[in-house]
Amino acid sequence: MWIRKSSLLCIFVLLLGVLGPTSAFHPASRAAGTDEFLSGQITVVLQPGADINAFNALHNTYVIEQLPGSDSYLLGLASGVSVDAELAEVAGDNDVVVAEHNFVVKPAEVRQISHAFLDQISHAFLDTQSPASFYGQPSLANLHLPQAQNIARGAGVRVAVIDTGLDMNHPLFGGRLAWPMFDFVDNDGSPQEEPGGNGYGHGTFVAGLIALTAPQATIMPLRAFGPDGTGSSFNIAKAIRYATDNGAQVINLSFGLSQPDGFIKDALSYAYSRTYMVAAAGNDNLNAIHFPASFKSKTLGVTSVTDNDLKAAFANYNADVQVAAPGVNLYSAYPGNNWAWWSGTSFSTALVSGEAALMLSLRPNLNRSNVSSIITSCGPSINSLNPAYNGKLGKVRIDYLSALNQTLKSK
Repeated sequence: MWIRKSSLLCIFVLLLGVLGPTSAFHPASRAAGTDEFLSGQITVVLQPGADINAFNALHNTYVIEQLPGSDSYLLGLASGVSVDAELAEVAGDNDVVVAEHNFVVKPAEVRQISHAFLDQISHAFLDTQSPASFYGQPSLANLHLPQAQNIARGAGVRVAVIDTGLDMNHPLFGGRLAWPMFDFVDNDGSPQEEPGGNGYGHGTFVAGLIALTAPQATIMPLRAFGPDGTGSSFNIAKAIRYATDNGAQVINLSFGLSQPDGFIKDALSYAYSRTYMVAAAGNDNLNAIHFPASFKSKTLGVTSVTDNDLKAAFANYNADVQVAAPGVNLYSAYPGNNWAWWSGTSFSTALVSGEAALMLSLRPNLNRSNVSSIITSCGPSINSLNPAYNGKLGKVRIDYLSALNQTLKSK
């Protein structure tokens, strides 16, 4: 039995809020309408073999942390030096491959202050049967999941969930957790969800939908976000590398920035040959998608539709969206042995991560580009139902059975 790191018992009753999340990072703003970043530090990737000590002496910086086995660093700045000034200085150094802000990263639902709606009725958990709202939810009725699970159930596949953690005492996850796991916020091996902010429950909810879709896959919870739902690009990159190095075949990335981040890009490139990554398009209802979903060569970007295949009111749309999945009023696990309803592209992303797990359980050596090709071609086109968003909601809405049938034909 896992012991919670916090002894505070909290029932997170969910109402629409008017206040944004409080960050423990004391972030600065880069410019109006762009992402926040952490003051007093930068992230850098140096050329292989570059001398970090010589670099620090030249630029008056110091190492806060190095990503294990890499030339990637989190560097502290001298007192009074601005981040932008430091980045401008190091940009001319031939030893620098990437130099970036250490951005504040958030799940889309935290960015938009979207909350779960807690089910006030207590449900006994019975695998494959109860709660009925979980195993028989109408949003998934058109995806042919039961038929697909007659072919594959995700056995042998490890799915990393980089998020706010997970309620490891929730009955849904009994026998479904993968080791090693890690908490990059508290730097320990127990990535338990912590109460106290707008991010609470996000990782548990995401993991629950993956467990629903691919029930024999194992979930590797990697906590990179605090209970307020904020994390740093350095910790995100560290979690991506950790998941890759520890055998995750799928990585769920239900978070985003409004702009690309070269430091995370470097981690995604490191991971790409060994794992499959699925990312959320965002909840701004804008003709743009969040990064890393926008990094199409390395991730699969997912947006949300209703159970009638209409664009979700909150969902981002763009020609770079690759696939659509249900994302409105989904029902999943919530901390404290609870269940809840929630909407967002983060949760559509979880459904697609589960789809990838089903496919890879059938064909473990399936080329990653083939995974994307199958997911984005197996399902109905929804353009005619969404003429105002033609070509901007992905190629298809996912269909599990169609994808698995095509996987069986693939090498």
